[in-house]
Amino acid sequence: MTEKNQNIPLLLSIEDIIQRAREINGADKPYRVAIAAAHDEAAIDAAISANDEGIAEAVLVGDSKRIINMLEERGRRPGDFKVISSDNDRETAEKVAETVANGEAEIILKGLISTGKLLKIILKEEYGIRRKGLLSHTAVLAPRRYHKLLSVTDGGMVIKPTFEQKVEIIRNSVLVSWALGIKVPKVAVLATIDQVIYDFPETFEAAALSKMAQRDQIISCEIDGPLSFDSAIWKKAVEHRGIKSTVAGEADIVLAGSIEEGNILAKSLVQFGDASFAGVILGARVPISLVSRADSAFNKMASVALAVVVSHFIKTR
Repeated sequence: MTEKNQNIPLLLSIEDIIQRAREINGADKPYRVAIAAAHDEAAIDAAISANDEGIAEAVLVGDSKRIINMLEERGRRPGDFKVISSDNDRETAEKVAETVANGEAEIILKGLISTGKLLKIILKEEYGIRRKGLLSHTAVLAPRRYHKLLSVTDGGMVIKPTFEQKVEIIRNSVLVSWALGIKVPKVAVLATIDQVIYDFPETFEAAALSKMAQRDQIISCEIDGPLSFDSAIWKKAVEHRGIKSTVAGEADIVLAGSIEEGNILAKSLVQFGDASFAGVILGARVPISLVSRADSAFNKMASVALAVVVSHFIKTR
């Protein structure tokens, strides 16, 4: 984290993220979020909430008739929102990409469109949204039984990361943690066991990532692994197993070994742990708020707030 960002407040809950986004918007020109396929109940509710909360102004792209009907059903005047009509998913993604490329939005939120269809279009070279480097997803969760926010990566983009991709995924998630005011994030590299064992090759990668952090090849974070999930976040497990680590039991970020592991872990925390959720993709010119199409309006609105906080951090680093 640069000297310029030393005074960023520490955010400990999703509500803190939302409040921070309000403060950012109150101090400068409001952020604008382009919502892809906004003809969706939760997406419309998120757009209204983001507007009412002072988090971001929404540009609604999709089936304009359905969008306008949904706004009117909620007692809103369609003229209060910018609505861009499109006839199909391809056209929706193209118009979202054009909106961002023209500087009319600084954030993208996925609505009722698949991630693959959206990213295939908006990351085309002609729009200038794609940057060099890896795109990866960070889910920021607030589990009720954990004493701080927990980031899970990558459950949304990279299917089975290579060692080099794990390094980039960590760097992207560390940047999210910096934006949340965590100066030196603690990263746990997950495995089924807490020891380096020949039969589990991923444990060697975890140990190598730890050593890279010790030698500042991955800067401004602490990394330890291999760690099982309970050892990463539960102090009693750490004490019982006699693990000596500043990361164990205190993880800010957990790195999963595959998209399946990350996705299942994050969704399990939401569904069975009653965790609030905000998700963002980093690596493009603008943050992309990525949540499940079935996710709640609150989680979508929280994802917009997270994108505002991260975008602001990147701009002011």
